[in-house]
Order: sequence, then structure tokens, then C-alpha cells
Amino acid sequence: MVLQCSAEGLTPETQPVVEKFLRTLPEIENLTAYSKVQMEGEPLMTRNVCGVQAHFVGTARDVSDIPKIAEEVAKSPISVGLVRLPVNFWADKADVRVMLTGLGSPVLQLGREGARAAGKKDIEVIVEKILQAVDVDKIYYEDSAFATKISASYCPDRLCGFIPGPVDQEALYVKTDAPSAAETLKSALDDMPGVDYVFPVTPDVL
Repeated sequence: MVLQCSAEGLTPETQPVVEKFLRTLPEIENLTAYSKVQMEGEPLMTRNVCGVQAHFVGTARDVSDIPKIAEEVAKSPISVGLVRLPVNFWADKADVRVMLTGLGSPVLQLGREGARAAGKKDIEVIVEKILQAVDVDKIYYEDSAFATKISASYCPDRLCGFIPGPVDQEALYVKTDAPSAAETLKSALDDMPGVDYVFPVTPDVL
């Protein structure tokens, strides 16, 4: 993502100037411009790292080109910055993420009734419930060490809109072709001991 992270951001006058410059960089492919008007009403997630802003999203020709692109973007005639938008490791491997309750989980801190850190038996029960609720191709277990390794891989050059750090939580990733699997599993697993929350896997790292 390329944008001017300021109160006004890129304007209808300055955005075309930046676009013309970016299209001269051979390391950027599939560049798409988004105006501020287009972004209004959109959820403030990864693609809104500076709030509602006009911006560009492109694909690097190769992941190794990203530092070079950042150097070139710094030469833009209009001051802009680059933010790396890594692709979720699980995007093509799973459809639903089931976060397991850990010692630091909000549900424990809030004192939700019946909440407890997920133990081995809890995970077995959760897996069985998943298998009952949807047709499953595969269930992956992600421990904290692997989650931390993935998080570090997302942003080796510190160009992300977030700072990767240790991940002190475990998760189950479910691969399934079942329609509305996230909603089905959320309903089936709600309030189960050991379950923090359930949501669909998306390409963006949130």
C-alpha cells in the first residue's frame, strides 16, 4: 500500500501525480487506486492503516523487491510512504480460524462464566464439535511457537502497519467447503470452554 498518512492524505489533485510515478516502477504489478470517497464506509482494517485515506494497492513483482520499492517510493514527487500488506499464511490452507483460550485471553480477564484456558481435553472436545458441525477436509493445530514464527515472517523489513511480536495463543484452522462455515462454527462453538472466538480466514493479516 502506498499513501500519504496525514490529516488530508492524497487529494484528487495529488493522487494522479503519485499514480503516474508508481506506474513507472517495474517492480510493482497490478496497481489499483482507491479514492477517499471509495474508502468512506469501509471497515477500518488492514487496508485503512491511516484511517480513511486515498491510497494505492499493488503487488510486488517478487517479495524480495519490496525494500527496493520502498526506496523508490521515497523519491515520489508527492510525499508518500509504503506499507507492506502481507498475505495471510493460512489464506489458501484453511477457511475458519478458531482461537483457543490462553492464560492472557480477554474472556478470562473479563471473567466470562465457564471460561478457562484450553487444555488437551478441551481441544479434543472442540475438534469433535467441529467435525459434527461441518464437513471437514482438514484441521490444523497452531501452537504459540509456530504462530510467532509466522508473525515474524510477515514483516522482516518492518514496513508493515504493525510490529510483529510473540504470539501467546493457540488456534485451530479448519479447511472445509461447507457454506457459511464460519457462522456455523461460531454458533456451534460459542461459550464452549477453551474457545475464545471464531472467524473466517481472509487473505489480509489482521
